[in-house]
Amino acid sequence: MTLPTVLVADNDTAVRGLLAEVLARVGLSVRQADDGESALAMAGEPGLAGMVCDLDMPRRSGLEVLEELARRGVTLPAVVVSGYLDEAIDERLRRLPAVREVLRKPFDLLGFAARAREHFRAALPAGAAAVPAASLTPGGPLALGGSEH
Repeated sequence: MTLPTVLVADNDTAVRGLLAEVLARVGLSVRQADDGESALAMAGEPGLAGMVCDLDMPRRSGLEVLEELARRGVTLPAVVVSGYLDEAIDERLRRLPAVREVLRKPFDLLGFAARAREHFRAALPAGAAAVPAASLTPGGPLALGGSEH
């Protein structure tokens, strides 16, 4: 069985890898992009179930990527993650129909996993198992932190 695929776009290798691992553990296949141009190109490919997108990326910001996708009529469900959000950016994001949620870093990975399952649920195989908490917390509670994004 082919797993639904989610695109994770973040220029921070560690953050991108961690988010990809969490999504894989909730039953999703993951593709990764390290800049906005790559994310834009990959988001237009068929077969994606959704996207997790950082705002602060080189070559195009996450906001620019999401606005361009909207302009092109691509309605890929998106969860936005960022360490920096002001009211103007937040308002622009909330006007985009594809944006399902905006998360400010740091955020709880268990909560992210549960919300990702909810947002991309339509693409998950019927009967996909819930995420066991122990599989995501080997040493205790996990939180995604960062000061760059």
